Amino acid sequence: MEHAVHVNWMVRLNFVIVPTKSGAYAPLSENSILVEISGQILRCKCCGASSNYIGSVDFNKSCADRLGTRIFPKSDILVPYWKCADCGFIFTNHADQWTDQDFQRLIYNDDYAKADPPIPGRQNIPVRETPSYQKGKLIASLFQGSQNDIRILDYGAGGNPGPTGLALIDEGFNVRSYEPHRAKGADADQIPEGRYHLIIAVEVFEHCHDLRNLAEFMDNHLCQDGLIWIQTLLHPHPAPADILNSWYISPRNGHVSIFTFWALTILFSSVRLNIVQTINGIFGFRNLPQFRNKIFFS
Repeated sequence: MEHAVHVNWMVRLNFVIVPTKSGAYAPLSENSILVEISGQILRCKCCGASSNYIGSVDFNKSCADRLGTRIFPKSDILVPYWKCADCGFIFTNHADQWTDQDFQRLIYNDDYAKADPPIPGRQNIPVRETPSYQKGKLIASLFQGSQNDIRILDYGAGGNPGPTGLALIDEGFNVRSYEPHRAKGADADQIPEGRYHLIIAVEVFEHCHDLRNLAEFMDNHLCQDGLIWIQTLLHPHPAPADILNSWYISPRNGHVSIFTFWALTILFSSVRLNIVQTINGIFGFRNLPQFRNKIFFS
């Protein structure tokens, strides 16, 4: 393991689970992924400090379980999580060696909608009435007047365009969609070129396992006076003893990285990006934006 410092004990499970047509899960013998459940001390992916194993979570635990009924049956896979002693970052290395195809097959498959369903009572509504579209309208309202001045990247768009990006397009913005794992659009999975004034990452960072790649991506694609709009649920630091009961720590949703504010700050400081939390949300930037916005200028 790349981040391992000291190994006390280890159990290896040489199988992964794959959804079958019946909804059950079966072991995979060919091209299997190694799952390690161990007592290792790993290096934190955000700050590099020692991170201790704090327990394991059933792979089929989903965010939707908090609504009162378990969505998926219990699986045979236990997903290990570690917590950094310094910045409080909580993470798993369960998917560190997965390919994009592995993510699409094991997480973002046809059953993913069950793990991340619409708000009850809001199923099958037009896309322009969804919460994601309304999020895009909110973002657009904070950058009105800059339509001709900025390029926007919707990172983890959920479509080409996704609902949030569609709202911005409807408001006259120049939007490029990019989807690291779930791409189904014509070119949504192609790495975008150039730099952007605004990068939107709505409920995406928790899905990212390669945080060095994430930080470098933002560094390489953000303008010198650009903004990153970050929406991810920040967890407390220090964390309570029952932190693994958090509804947000749900492997079936692909939630492999659980941030604290300090963890985000340390991660992006490595690429000279500042992180601030405002009444409008969490933002990353190098220099204050010069284009019209209501985040830092009224």
